[in-house]
Amino acid sequence: MKLRMIAFLLIAALLLGTLAGCDGGEREGYIPTPIILSGTLETYEFGVAFRQGNAALRDQVDAALQVLAADGTVSQIARFWFGYDPTIIRPNLYAVANLGEVRERTTFIVGFDVAAAPMSFFNPAGELVGFDIDLARAVADYFDWTLELLPIQWGNREFELASGNIDALWGGVTLAGRIPDRLYYTNPYMRNNQVFVTMSNSGIRNMRGVRGNVVAIRSDSAAEWALAENESFRDRLHEIEIHDSLCQALLAFEQGYVDAVLMDEVAAIFYIRTGDTDAFGCRMHLAIDLTEQ
Repeated sequence: MKLRMIAFLLIAALLLGTLAGCDGGEREGYIPTPIILSGTLETYEFGVAFRQGNAALRDQVDAALQVLAADGTVSQIARFWFGYDPTIIRPNLYAVANLGEVRERTTFIVGFDVAAAPMSFFNPAGELVGFDIDLARAVADYFDWTLELLPIQWGNREFELASGNIDALWGGVTLAGRIPDRLYYTNPYMRNNQVFVTMSNSGIRNMRGVRGNVVAIRSDSAAEWALAENESFRDRLHEIEIHDSLCQALLAFEQGYVDAVLMDEVAAIFYIRTGDTDAFGCRMHLAIDLTEQ
């Protein structure tokens, strides 16, 4: 009888150990993957920015976007890049006609951020691609303008506009921080959330769980502004690592140096879907090659 009892207890212990392993431990062969946590720190809007005093060009571009929203072009571009249409442009087929006489031009020079996937970035083949790139092309085609895409140092964006080197800033331009005060900009064409990305085995399941952990962000970004506007949340983080590019932040994340990355939701979805970390600023040499051509 004693031997039976001992055998029963041993089997029970083995079963409990197996169940515990299935519930709390990682399965053999399990590969952690990046996930987007539930919860949004802030919601911002994207727009096209122009230097002060250039209201006529701003109004032209704004009107063209309304026409392209009405004829389905904007939705088609959005569904190609995002799989759905997150744009918020009010459609109006007559928006350009309602402007009356508009100033003639032949070229449209757009400065863009080369590290803003999926809005504007270099793909592995070295091509300039992205939702905002295609949208700018659609506007230029509508007016029969020649579009010139100029990669710029994003920290110098206001100087590039003020100096006349470019006509507009386009490429994930968040209408937050100093931009609304210093520049003219179109009506917002898209909303975008600031979300956290972590690994599936991190034990972090929502935004509240990020507290006490190390978070990476890109400098001078919407993520940095979102943390500045949420001081109580920011102060509960263990540490904030600020990187020159989102690519560097993601590399630190992938190598396990940080627990989470705060970034644009559209960028997070693109990152998880493609795994193309380099699209977020690690192909900067291509921008130099382009400007030297």
